[in-house]
Amino acid sequence: MQIVRKETDPLHLTLELTLEPSDYAPKFESEIKKYKNQAQLKGFRKGMTPVSVIKKMYGKSILSDVINEAIQDKLFGYLDEQNLNYLGQPLPNRDENLVFNLDVNNLKDYKFSFDLGLAPELDVKGVSETDEYNYFDVSIPDSIVEEEFMAARRRFGKRVEATDTIQNMDMIKLEAEELDGNVVKDGGWKTEFTLLVDIVNDQAVKDELLTKKLGDNITFDIYKLEDKDEAHINKYLLKKPEDSYLEIGNMFSATITEVTRVELAELNEEFFSTFGDESVTDETSLKEFLRKDIKAYYDNQALQFMHRDIMDRLMDNNEINLPETFLKRYLKESNENVTEDVVENEFDAFAKNMRWSLQKSHLAKQYEISVEEADIRKHFTNSVFSYMRSYGNMDYSFISQTVDRLMKDKEQVNKAYEEILADRVFSRIGDTVKKKNIAITQEDFVEKVKQLNERVNNL
Repeated sequence: MQIVRKETDPLHLTLELTLEPSDYAPKFESEIKKYKNQAQLKGFRKGMTPVSVIKKMYGKSILSDVINEAIQDKLFGYLDEQNLNYLGQPLPNRDENLVFNLDVNNLKDYKFSFDLGLAPELDVKGVSETDEYNYFDVSIPDSIVEEEFMAARRRFGKRVEATDTIQNMDMIKLEAEELDGNVVKDGGWKTEFTLLVDIVNDQAVKDELLTKKLGDNITFDIYKLEDKDEAHINKYLLKKPEDSYLEIGNMFSATITEVTRVELAELNEEFFSTFGDESVTDETSLKEFLRKDIKAYYDNQALQFMHRDIMDRLMDNNEINLPETFLKRYLKESNENVTEDVVENEFDAFAKNMRWSLQKSHLAKQYEISVEEADIRKHFTNSVFSYMRSYGNMDYSFISQTVDRLMKDKEQVNKAYEEILADRVFSRIGDTVKKKNIAITQEDFVEKVKQLNERVNNL
């Protein structure tokens, strides 16, 4: 085998691969022999079909598969040997790869050309000991701790019927009838549904509900009850069949037929044990536990905010050239349904993600960071454990089964790998650069996060 390199443009390489008979003939003859031993053709006993017949009937197909396999082995073996940092996958050169006739009785040289897009050499600026980034130290007000405390008591409480004045977190059942003006419409639409008072979108109706009790009536525009689209209202409140073209008015009168509310969990040992922490034994220790939990959440949010700041600065201050012509062709040829217009319209976003990915990979290599299977399993275990704990479910067998299932999901594993790698890269950057601690209230920090999300989503 011979491979010749042609560096056509910056970051663009063409490899000319010449496949000689010695590279593929042994495999071809071996495959022919297998077919001969297994073939049972009319007129011949099994295994006794002449090689000439096998070659005539199956030779070109076998030779084509053998040559393709040899190309893959030789090409990628060369790329590994040369340690070429390429992007995407090698693409057959359009101009130099000609259609060729396979002659199974006269094996000869075949030449193939492949185009590669090369990753640029990087020297990432913005991660040295002299670079400084802001880290927000979020203060947690007592009101948020109290809200979380009450939410926990509601979460582990039990739902009971209520006959007194309706409260904001009550669940109500309504039997509603369509109105014609101020009276119930004769033969009009009837429906029944439940609703959490807190999510009622029409403030006037919500205010009125908070003065009502079981058995009372209320009038409302059903399309204003929730902050949802017409399709949602039709399906879940009106319960109108999808194929129905019936015209239904928007005004309804309803009787409140059921009111239930959550009776707060008692502050006892059973309640405190649901938090899985031996230090939680009473109201004071629970609130301290919740404060630490909330603080840890906002510390992580502040860290993610700083990471985004680091990423933005690295993207702004490091110019990274890409083999754009090759990448656009790669996107088009590796996705059958992608058109030229789609590639052009979405390429900038693709290129931005690739530039960040290249910097992340470069820094991971520089910091000698790796991610093992055990790291991914631990990542899944922590995520599932945290989720289940919030619902008071500490079934460790179920948690283990869920983690096993996630480990078999290639997409989830790849996503976890990238998250872990990014976290470790940012952690190493954080250990290197200077961090300027800035005290900030929880309210102001939430506003900063909101503004950041709006900016990111509008990019």
